[in-house]
Amino acid sequence: MPCITGDVVLVVLDLGCGAGCDLNAWGIAASDKVVGIDIDKTSLAIAKTRFCDRSYIQASGACLPFKNGSFDRVIAAVSLPYMKIPQALGEVHRILVPAGRLSLSLHPPSFTAAELLHHAIPKAIPTIFRLYVIANGLVFHFSGRVVGFLKRRTESFQTERGMRIALARAKFTDFSFRNGKGPFGKTFIVEARTSETGDALPTTHAKA
Repeated sequence: MPCITGDVVLVVLDLGCGAGCDLNAWGIAASDKVVGIDIDKTSLAIAKTRFCDRSYIQASGACLPFKNGSFDRVIAAVSLPYMKIPQALGEVHRILVPAGRLSLSLHPPSFTAAELLHHAIPKAIPTIFRLYVIANGLVFHFSGRVVGFLKRRTESFQTERGMRIALARAKFTDFSFRNGKGPFGKTFIVEARTSETGDALPTTHAKA
């Protein structure tokens, strides 16, 4: 079972790493091996200059280019809201070791409401998109699923109810939820684990 004590070195995936961030608050030690992944090439270039001791790969969270059981822990700091959540959780479960740990920070509904009121209205296209995000968040709340927008863009807010549904469907266990604070205001933090038996989801696209 992975732990963060002594000289144990963890292999950690920073999912949706963007331009990179300090992971000390997540309990990641300097000795741990961190791999960052993001779909945006420009952000990855910045991350490489900020944290040159990490590895970086351009890829989607819905199709992770790693073998089964490649990581001890996956951290996604406010990146899952911009992904196809069911697919991303399924991929995360696949690449984690048995009893591997998933740590997430997520947008509450209040974040999306604030974006609509303060950054979208009265502009037509941003307002339409924020209304889609609200509708998508409601879909997620009741079903644990999300619906894509134009040009395959996806965004939603998350609730504890929706996350419980999505995590259970992806075969995670030991859920916990607490309030947190991120760079854009309030978040909520979710922790979960894969089972100790390592029941993996079937996949056809593990690459390396």
